[in-house]
Amino acid sequence: MPKGAPVNLSTDGDCVLVEHPEIQSDRLARLFFLSILGAHPTDRGWRCPRRREPLQVIVVRINNFLQAKGWSLERSAVAERAVQDEIEKRLSFARTREEAAELRDTGKGRVMLAQVEASLRKFGWNEDARSLLPHQKSGMVHALTAVNAANFSVPGSGKTATILAVAAAHLAAGTIDLVVVVGPLACFAPWEKEIRTALPGRIGTRRIRGSAAERHSLYAALKPGQLALVSYASAAVDRAHLINLCGSHRVMLVVDESHRIKRFRGGLWAPALIEIACHAKVRIILSGTPMPQSGRDLYSQLNVLWPSAEITGPRDSFAARVEQDFDSLLADILPFVSRTPKDALGLPPYKVCRHEVPMVSTQGEIYDLILHHFDRQIVGAETWRAKLDALRRGRPIRLLQAAANPDLLNRVDGYFQIARIESPAPTLLERLAAYRDRETPAKSEAALSLLRETVAAGKKAVCWSNFVPNLDHLSALVREQLPAPCFQVDGRIAAGDDALEEGALALTPAEAETREEIIERFLGTDGPAVLITNPASCSESISLHRSCHTAIYVDRTYDCALFLQSIDRIHRLGLPAGTDVTIHILLATYNGRPTVDHLVDASLIRKEAAMRRLLEGAELRPFHMSPQPLDDAEGTDEDLGELLRYLMGQTA
Repeated sequence: MPKGAPVNLSTDGDCVLVEHPEIQSDRLARLFFLSILGAHPTDRGWRCPRRREPLQVIVVRINNFLQAKGWSLERSAVAERAVQDEIEKRLSFARTREEAAELRDTGKGRVMLAQVEASLRKFGWNEDARSLLPHQKSGMVHALTAVNAANFSVPGSGKTATILAVAAAHLAAGTIDLVVVVGPLACFAPWEKEIRTALPGRIGTRRIRGSAAERHSLYAALKPGQLALVSYASAAVDRAHLINLCGSHRVMLVVDESHRIKRFRGGLWAPALIEIACHAKVRIILSGTPMPQSGRDLYSQLNVLWPSAEITGPRDSFAARVEQDFDSLLADILPFVSRTPKDALGLPPYKVCRHEVPMVSTQGEIYDLILHHFDRQIVGAETWRAKLDALRRGRPIRLLQAAANPDLLNRVDGYFQIARIESPAPTLLERLAAYRDRETPAKSEAALSLLRETVAAGKKAVCWSNFVPNLDHLSALVREQLPAPCFQVDGRIAAGDDALEEGALALTPAEAETREEIIERFLGTDGPAVLITNPASCSESISLHRSCHTAIYVDRTYDCALFLQSIDRIHRLGLPAGTDVTIHILLATYNGRPTVDHLVDASLIRKEAAMRRLLEGAELRPFHMSPQPLDDAEGTDEDLGELLRYLMGQTA
C-alpha cells in the first residue's frame, strides 16, 4: 500500500501532471503511465499528454486508477472539478437510466405529455400544419425523459418532426440555447422543411457551408434560438469551433443518420463527434438502420449519447458482449432507445405488379454468351465450394447487367467498382461493340411503356436502376419519347454544395444542381413527371411520397435492404389518404424461360420477411450487410448456389 504524502494531480496546458516521489518506482503505476497513457517521466513523476481524448477524461482515468491502487490524492482546482463533474455524470446517468427504464416498462414518468404540448403551443408549434401522431408523441416524451436519447424508428416514421418537437420543448424550457444538427448533406432540406411547417418564423436555420473561413464566420454569427446544419465532414474538420460553440451556448447536438459513424475502430467522424458531444448539453442520435452490419455498429453511436462510455463500457468488452450475449447488451441499451415499427404508421399496403419481359434478338444472344462465359468459369472446379468461388470471381453481376442493358458490359461501373467486361470470345465482343446502335434493351422498352401509361394518367413515377450508366440511357429515352419532364439523380450529383464530400465526380457549373433541388423540382412539377435514379443515391433522407406513388424497377440486385429502403421513399408517413402505391417489377425472360431476374426475385421474396422484421419491426437486430456494395448486390452463398444450379440446368 503506497504511503507518505498524497499524489499531486494537476493540469498544465494539454497535459496532466502526476507528482509523487515514489510514483515512478511503482511497477503497476509505471506500466499504466508508460504503456497505456504514453506518459513522459519528469523529475517529480509523470507528464501525461491529452492525445485524442478530452483533458478531463485523462484526469478522471488517472484519478480512478490511483484510487483503485490505494494512493491518496491531492487535486488541483481543475483536476478536482473534472473528478466532481465525473461523479455528477455517473449520478446523472444512473438517475436518467432509472427514469427511462420506468417509462419503457410502465409508460409512466416525470415528463407529462399535456404539459409538453401546452409548452409547444406557447412556443409557436403549428399544430394545424404539423400535428404529432401518437408514436411521435411517445418518442418525444422518451427523448425528454432519457435526455440523451436514440430514436431508431423505422425509415419514413417522422423522426425529424419528433426531434424538432424535442428541441422546441427544450428551447421553451430554457434548458438549451442552440441546436446543432450533424448529418449527411441530404438531411438538410428535410430539417428546413419541418421547421418551416411546424415552427414558421420561430427557429432560424443556418447551413454551415463554404470555405473554412466562411464556416468559421457562420459559427461566430450563430445566435440563441437558431438551428445549425453541419455535414459530417465539416464537423470533423471544425471540431474545435463546435466545442467552442458548446462552451459559449448550451447546445443540443443531434446526429442524424447516425449509422454513418458506425465504424468500430478508426475513422475521423466518430472520434470528432464523440469529443464534441462531451461539451453538448443534450445529445440525440437518429437512424432507421442503426446496425447495418453488426451490433458493433452501435458502439460509436452510443458514445455520442454518453461520451464517457457509460452505456457501452470499454471497446473490447462491448465487442465481446456483441458476440457472446447480445440480448443482455440490448437490455442495457433499450432504456435510452425509442423505436417505432412501421405497422404503427397506419399505412395502407402497396401493390406489387410483376411484368415478364422477353429479351429481343441481340440482347438474348449476348445474355446466352454470358451464360456460356460462366459455364467456362465453373467447368474446371471439382467441388461445390470451388464452383461457388469460381462463380463469385467471375462477377455474377454481369448477368444482371446483360438482362438489364448489355451496353453496361462495355462500361466501367464506378459504384460497384467493376471494369468493362473482357472476354476471349470474339462473338461476344463483336455483339457488345455494336449493341448500342442495334436495338433498345427489352426492359427499357417495357419501362417506357409503363411510364407512358403513368404520364398519360397525369401522374409521377420514379424509375429505379442500380447501374449509373443505365440511368443516362433511360433518361435519354424518356426525354426523346415522352411528353413529360425527366429528372435524374445519381452518385455524380452532390447532395449539397460540397461534391467531394459525397464522393461525386467533379461537376461543371451548369451541372452543379444539387440532389435536393432536382427532387424538389420533380415533386413540385404540375402534372406528370419522371425521376430516374438508383437506390444507392436515394435510399436515405429522401421523401417522394408527397406527389409520387408509382415506382418501376428496371433491375434489382440481391441487396434486399436497399430494395425495401427504396420502396420507403414513396411508402411512408404522410402519404395522402386514399392513395394507391404501386410497385412495378420487370423480369427479363429468354426463349420463354426465366433469367437471373427470376432468381433475384425469388431470393428477395425469401429474404423479405426476415428483412422486414429488421427494417420495420420494433426489435433491434443487425442486418449483417457487407461493407462492400458489390458483395450484397451479388448475394449470399445461398443465392450463388441457386445461380449455380441455374447455370448447370438444374432449375427451370
